[in-house]
Amino acid sequence: MPQPHVNRMIARTALLALAISACAAPPPESAPVQPSEDAAACDLKVDFASIGAGIDSATLQKVEALLSGDTGVATVDRKRWGMEGEVTLCADTRTEADANRLFGAVKALFPASSAKPLRVETRSGQTYQAPAS
Repeated sequence: MPQPHVNRMIARTALLALAISACAAPPPESAPVQPSEDAAACDLKVDFASIGAGIDSATLQKVEALLSGDTGVATVDRKRWGMEGEVTLCADTRTEADANRLFGAVKALFPASSAKPLRVETRSGQTYQAPAS
């Protein structure tokens, strides 16, 4: 059976370890969750991200309406990837010209600046992100 002074020493060591770990620097802020959809898989990709306050739902509705009513769009896949409504729209277009035209149309729907990250890109490499407000 251990001696009482050994038990106290073990308890003190455990408390010291706990105190040291509580004073340690906090872990670095984790990188924001990113959409899993690869840009190369979409003719036109539109990301709606969040920085702790949800996504820009009004712009999402406008973009979805645009894409659903455009004859140049073959399909639109909606992928949810975050915990605050983050979503990526992946549109397959009938032609590359349709993707380029829709890139400009989506870009025009974005606000002049936004606290909620908005990004549109094409398979051919065009990229636009709404400036942060």
